[in-house]
This record gives sequence, structure tokens and C-alpha cells, in this order.
Amino acid sequence: MRVNTVEILPSLFITILILFLLEVLSTSVLPLFGLVNYMIPFNVLIILFLGFKIESPYLAIMILCVQYAHSIFTIEGWEMGTIAGVLICIVISYLRDLLHFSSNLLTIVTTQLFQFLWFLVTSSLLYLKLGDFGYIIQKFWRFLPESIVLSLLAPFFFSFLDKVWRVRGEGLMAE
Repeated sequence: MRVNTVEILPSLFITILILFLLEVLSTSVLPLFGLVNYMIPFNVLIILFLGFKIESPYLAIMILCVQYAHSIFTIEGWEMGTIAGVLICIVISYLRDLLHFSSNLLTIVTTQLFQFLWFLVTSSLLYLKLGDFGYIIQKFWRFLPESIVLSLLAPFFFSFLDKVWRVRGEGLMAE
């Protein structure tokens, strides 16, 4: 189903506001507990939601908007996340008929697999940029607990975003 820009803009705006709120909480609460090297990347979860549930020709632009909003809270560039998000959403579009979120466990496992794919894509881009594999190994040990937390939150987060985007059962926006 094709989605008009008029239907996308309010949901995207609300999603970016939610991202801002979650990023502020993540960057302020985690350091209080001594976790200064960790930041839960909710942008990845939002982009995976968009890839799994929203079929739109504007998906790449939505990914760019989410990554650009995320770049306010991190020194990581929005361009690598945008490239990774678009590539992963292309893979998701080919596998969409096989992906079903019939249980929380399947949602957690699927989200974890695609987060690992996200890590591989961004690490490859970082390796091309830096030429040093040591940083990628260091980044992997930070990625692992962050991705597990995101995967465990995914069923609840996706059901919340289903309401924001008015998603029906098959992942298309409601009319």
C-alpha cells in the first residue's frame, strides 16, 4: 500500500520526538549508574521498526530524518547510520514475507539478528574509514549489551510504535 506524505509526516514527527526523549533519558540516566561508555541506540530500533512495518517509497528519507535527529546526541556520523539503515531495510524488504512477529521471542530474535547485521555494516564502513580493526573489536563489546537490551525492549517498543504509525496486522498503515 502506498502511503501519502501527509500520512507520514505526523507519525514521523511524533517518532522523532519520542527519539529525542529516549536519547535524553539514555544520555542522562545511564551515566548516573556509571555506564558512561554505553548509550542505548534507540534510533536502530526505530529504523528496524520502519523497515519491518512501513512500506513506503519515502523510507530512505525517513531513515535519514531519524539518523539526523540521532546525530544531535552522538559524535557518530549520521551518514554511516543512514547507509546501514537503507541497506538493512532493503534486506528486510526482500525478506518481509518471511518475517512474522507472532510472538515476543520471534521479535527479540529477529531484532537481534538485524542489529548484528547493522553492526557488521557500520563496522565495515568504519574499517574502510579508519583502517584499524582494533576499534571495531572494542566497539563490539559495547554493542553486545546494548543490542541485548534493545532486543528485549523490541516487542514493547514495536507495539507502542504500531499505535503511533497506526499499523495494521500486516505492517501497512491504516487508512
